[in-house]
Amino acid sequence: MTSLARRLGLAAVLSVLTASLAPTPAAAQGCNTTVRFLNQTNRTVQQLFYNPSSTSNWGPDRLGANVMRPGQVYSVRLSQAAPYDFRFVLDNGYAAEARRVNVCAVSELIATPQGLRYR
Repeated sequence: MTSLARRLGLAAVLSVLTASLAPTPAAAQGCNTTVRFLNQTNRTVQQLFYNPSSTSNWGPDRLGANVMRPGQVYSVRLSQAAPYDFRFVLDNGYAAEARRVNVCAVSELIATPQGLRYR
């Protein structure tokens, strides 16, 4: 085998090994950070807040000028695969919170008459 043939063979082997070690897009992402918010109350959700748990404040109302009527769903892809804090505020002023939610394991947050649940 010529020196060139050996080098080409080695390059092909290295190329295959490198490709097999490269992370897949799903593995590189780490988790699915898409979260669905469901309003399963008979009230309107006036405000929705969420931020990474490492943040010391709630930040802006994520609904802005919008609201979530009973039965409505709002979906968002969160920017970090980190624990998040969530807060719903209903039209009667009642607020419910969930803190340090693992968004890699939770895909839905549900406002209920009994408070905030997630699954």
